[in-house]
Amino acid sequence: MNIRPMNKSDVAAVRALGVDQKEFSTASGSFWTHEQLEGWCESPDDVLLVVEDNERIVGFSFYATHVPTGKVTWENLYVDPSARGKDTGKSLIQEAHKRLKEKGYSYVVLQNNSEDQERFASYLKQFGFKSGERVLWMDQFLD
Repeated sequence: MNIRPMNKSDVAAVRALGVDQKEFSTASGSFWTHEQLEGWCESPDDVLLVVEDNERIVGFSFYATHVPTGKVTWENLYVDPSARGKDTGKSLIQEAHKRLKEKGYSYVVLQNNSEDQERFASYLKQFGFKSGERVLWMDQFLD
C-alpha cells in the first residue's frame, strides 16, 4: 500500500469510489464533482491523500484547512472493501495528521454521516477524537 497526495490524474478514480457512498451525499447532491476535486488538488494548504494497492486507488482522505484560524475540517474518509481490515484507514489518518502537523495545524473537526455512527465514533476514539458536547452542527445551502 502506498499513501500519497492526490493529484488531478487521480480525480476520476477517486470520484468513482466516492460517488455512490451514501455518507457523502448532501441535500444539494452527492460526492464532490470532477471540477471541484480538480480545483481542490491545486490547494497548497489542504491535505488530500489517496492510498494505492498495486497502482489502483483503493481509498482516500480529504482535509480542508481554514488558514486564518488554523482549524481543519476532515471532509471524507473512504477505503474500498477490498482494502479494509489491513489498517488502510488507520494509515491514511495517521499520514494526514502527520502532514497537518507539519503545516502547523492542531485542531480537526468532522461531521459523522456514517450509517453506523457509534461504530465510526468508536473507531475514531483510538486517534484521540472526542464526541462534541458543545457543538450543534447546522447547515444551509446558499442558492
